[in-house]
Amino acid sequence: MFVGSQQQLKNYDAYLLAHGYTIEQLIDYASDCLLPHFKDYHNVAIMVGPGNNGADGLSLALKLSQDNVKVTIFYIGDPDRFSPGNQHYFQMCEDANLEMILVDDDVITMLSERINDYDVIADSFFGFGLNSAPRGMYKTVIDTINTYYLNEIIAIDIPTGLDCNSGKPYASVLFASQTICLSALKQGFLNPESRMVTGIVKVEELAIDNPFMEAGLYEIYEQMQASKELKDRKFDGYKQSYGVDLIIAGSKQYRGAPILCAKGAAYSGAGIVKLMSDESVIDRLPEILPELIGLNRLEHLSKEDFMGYQAIAIGPGLSLAASSKQLVADVLKNSTAPLVIDADALTILSEHLEYLENQDRAIVLTPHLGEYKRLCHKDTIEDPMMSIQSFAKKYHVIVVLKGPYTMVSDGVNSYRIASGNPAMAVGGMGDTLTGMITAMLGQGYEPLTAVRLAVFIHGMAGDLVARNAYTVMPEKLSENIPSAMYILNNQLQDKR
Repeated sequence: MFVGSQQQLKNYDAYLLAHGYTIEQLIDYASDCLLPHFKDYHNVAIMVGPGNNGADGLSLALKLSQDNVKVTIFYIGDPDRFSPGNQHYFQMCEDANLEMILVDDDVITMLSERINDYDVIADSFFGFGLNSAPRGMYKTVIDTINTYYLNEIIAIDIPTGLDCNSGKPYASVLFASQTICLSALKQGFLNPESRMVTGIVKVEELAIDNPFMEAGLYEIYEQMQASKELKDRKFDGYKQSYGVDLIIAGSKQYRGAPILCAKGAAYSGAGIVKLMSDESVIDRLPEILPELIGLNRLEHLSKEDFMGYQAIAIGPGLSLAASSKQLVADVLKNSTAPLVIDADALTILSEHLEYLENQDRAIVLTPHLGEYKRLCHKDTIEDPMMSIQSFAKKYHVIVVLKGPYTMVSDGVNSYRIASGNPAMAVGGMGDTLTGMITAMLGQGYEPLTAVRLAVFIHGMAGDLVARNAYTVMPEKLSENIPSAMYILNNQLQDKR
């Protein structure tokens, strides 16, 4: 399933128009998708606005009338000022002698008295382009429907008055029984709070060659995909089969983050995990995590120090000391294995983005929003997904923007990860994830697969804990990583 923000959906429409489709064709395809959802009703009211969403409703009205469904079209404003596509279908409806009613105060009175004569109301007022609360006669119609109407309401693409990006309602919003999304899910629908407005959501792809990725939309990565991509453990595998990974993390000030990161890697199936950290951290390893190999933190790392590793991570608890800055520079200049950069290392990197130039290996950046703003040197990010797509493409990296439905993009392919929960908003979660991504890279997964799989399993392990916990602690999450992987590995019997 593909998803888009308001701007991405606009870009998608523009892409289609620039590649041979006319607006009339796209409207016709849209109404073809809508038609099956209305054919079982006998008396349909369609609320039409001035744009192409209104045109979808008009085209639907024509097709319903041809199937002997009684249709009444309610519109607001002067059709001469409607969009060209809307005007085209408006004229067709007039030529077909459909019942078309200009909404005024008298009509509002009629609606309040007779509105339940209609089996269903179709909301095609504005679509995803609305940026503020409906006003004037639109608000009056919405309030009338919400107050008096008792039957089905189907929103076309998005309920009028619901913010496309946030999923939060404006001051006036039309509450739908169900919503038929055209082409792709609206980003705001990922917000569970939107469901009180959308009702049941169904996605209909237009019957065209949908260039989702090319147009900048992104995909929801769900459990079935993760199950397909998780590999079986080999019958004759041994520890080197699953990677030798190096984690450079921690300092005298921050001794917990490296442990959490290393645990994330170990529990995710890494063959051998070596943790380079402060002596005070290394001394604790035999008691806390005896499976790890400890290496005392060095002031400088040469090319020889990176030999024999399948994946490297740097950053959690590293500190911003001069010695840490030197380590970040050494890793980026002298190592060649796939690399994960997190936490303090991201802050250091933000002042030296030139380090990302001429890198011939997978590099994964795992910022939260604040760290990402530092990387971009921006105070605000209007559309985070579009921003990370651009950043990833420019610097040839994979960006993991942590948060609800964590975002992942390599600049071409982009995903929101459908696992995780609010109980995971706890310090140390990102450190654990860094270790997990490192382990997946070390096991030889293609880089983008490694990242999205690790992020999904991270959230899924958190979901397992959250079944019986108000908050999810990173250590407890790590302990549930093998269980999450076991569930995924056994979900599809045909994998064997």
